[in-house]
Amino acid sequence: MSRKKAEGPAEAPYRIKDLVEASGFSRETIRFYIHQGLLPPPVKTSLNMGWYTDRHLELLSLIRKLQNERFLPLKAIKSLIQGATEEFEFSEQQTEVLGELRRLLVTDHRDLVVSEDPSKLAQEMGLSRREQKELRALGFAESGVATFSDVEVTRVWLQMKEAGLTEERGFSPRDLGYIIDLVESAVACELEIFQRRIDHMSTTEARKLLDVVIPSINSIFSILHERRLNAYVQAYFENALKRKKVPGKSTIPDEQRAA
Repeated sequence: MSRKKAEGPAEAPYRIKDLVEASGFSRETIRFYIHQGLLPPPVKTSLNMGWYTDRHLELLSLIRKLQNERFLPLKAIKSLIQGATEEFEFSEQQTEVLGELRRLLVTDHRDLVVSEDPSKLAQEMGLSRREQKELRALGFAESGVATFSDVEVTRVWLQMKEAGLTEERGFSPRDLGYIIDLVESAVACELEIFQRRIDHMSTTEARKLLDVVIPSINSIFSILHERRLNAYVQAYFENALKRKKVPGKSTIPDEQRAA
């Protein structure tokens, strides 16, 4: 009688051999990354049986990308993935600046608790159980309360879903994970720049950092994001025209061709 193939939990369906096949990393490398804190530990169903999630695959893909495209060492990759402030040693003056930023951030109210019953609030907003679970896994309402920023992100997700990113098409809050990775990477880079270049900052300058610099960075990201998407789409149609797969003329205006 053949043995029934073992199946993992629904949220962690992969065995380590699946990660090896999907990522190209060896078992030993994956275990080393777990030991070093670049990957979360597996979900254990027994002493010798561990299961892995989509998050493991996403992180392995990110590690490979950072190694191949940015040639970063593992220590830097760990900082980018985790946004780990313990990798930075700030001077006494820099700590004072961070303290001032902390004081100003408290008045921003984005961490203001709006509900001590996140499940009830989620139901009122129309979130399914799956959506609630995946948002918690991404770090939203993880402290057992819902903050103003939690509600903001949830509302944006609901708008995206209403615009067509539906569950029927395979979309879910889990897809927001790459944005969190980008944020962690950006914050780690910003802390590194802060550590190297800023020794002192007045209260007025700290306020400008929050009111002007950070929103400006967000705006630049939005502009570059749209520009990169546009460039990709335009290049796709240019290449398709060259292969004679798309009839008609180029969609790129003459002034953009000349630029």
